[in-house]
Amino acid sequence: MFNNKVISIDIGSKNIKIAEGKHVKNDVHISNAVILQTPKESFYDGKILDKHKIKEVILDTIKRKKMKAKKVVFTIQSTSVVTREMYLPDVKKEELDSIVRFEVEQYLPILLNDYVIQYKTLDKKSDNEKIKLQVIALPKDIVKMYLELAKELKLKPLALDINSNAISKLFSKGIKINDEKYSFDKTVALIDLGYDKLDVNIIKGGCSHFSRIIPKGGKDIDITIANSFNLELNEAEEKKVNEVNLDETNNNLSSGMLNEVTKRIIEEWTSEVSRVFQYYMSRNREFRVDKIYLYGGSSQIQNINNIISNQLNMPVSIIKNMSNIKIGKTIDDIEIERFLNAVGAIIRR
Repeated sequence: MFNNKVISIDIGSKNIKIAEGKHVKNDVHISNAVILQTPKESFYDGKILDKHKIKEVILDTIKRKKMKAKKVVFTIQSTSVVTREMYLPDVKKEELDSIVRFEVEQYLPILLNDYVIQYKTLDKKSDNEKIKLQVIALPKDIVKMYLELAKELKLKPLALDINSNAISKLFSKGIKINDEKYSFDKTVALIDLGYDKLDVNIIKGGCSHFSRIIPKGGKDIDITIANSFNLELNEAEEKKVNEVNLDETNNNLSSGMLNEVTKRIIEEWTSEVSRVFQYYMSRNREFRVDKIYLYGGSSQIQNINNIISNQLNMPVSIIKNMSNIKIGKTIDDIEIERFLNAVGAIIRR
């Protein structure tokens, strides 16, 4: 029987998320999903520093979880990836390819020969004379790293996606998020609360229109808790996950202090997110952000959405389920908010 399943891998500085599944019509069916720890000093900012270490842990997991797919997609987040919006003439594709390369060479601070250039149409001007494109420049050395990893894993590489594009493909017409209807025509911000980065992604109509990486993340909270309570980093992380509750009135000094130091870091994040929103809206005056969706490891901090909502004065939800993600019956309960980049990358369009 023809097997169109793929293995999708999202490597982060703290964890590697692997999902096996397939895209069927408007849904993604997940038959396997697992999180494993990224080996120390093997990965940084989208770059594979120790291919052997990463290959070994992924290969062991694929065998242990009995994943059968022979094709792989990777999705990455890196400050080395350059994304820009451009308004260009509405011409035939062959001519547009040349114009895009010329514009990239003229206006982006990169050497064209060192990058793979991709683009997609976001919108057309009403006069039909201009089209709005999102241009993505991927460093060739990073592309090579993932091609080599796929070869080591004995898997056929299908694509190297970027997180902002991967997750935006999940936001299609007619879906429900947390059992509520998603407004396809609204402008929403998706914020991936990662270990050492916050990935802010503004989408409308199922497309990523703007994304920025903020160099802050859950690691900042762990370090602050460790310093405040004289703990090791792993102990601080455990305390963050199990004890922090940002909506709770605490009667003891220790819990109150724990919540306060966590809240202070999150307020710093929120200030940075607000600056990103202001910059986006200064360039796109017809848009405003209507709602924020949180996902990623640090979205599991209890009631973090309420703190961010109060700071930014807009509705904020943590993604707990999406109607177009179908989880196989054989999978134990998974925290889907940690797999969204990998799941979105399974969609190829």
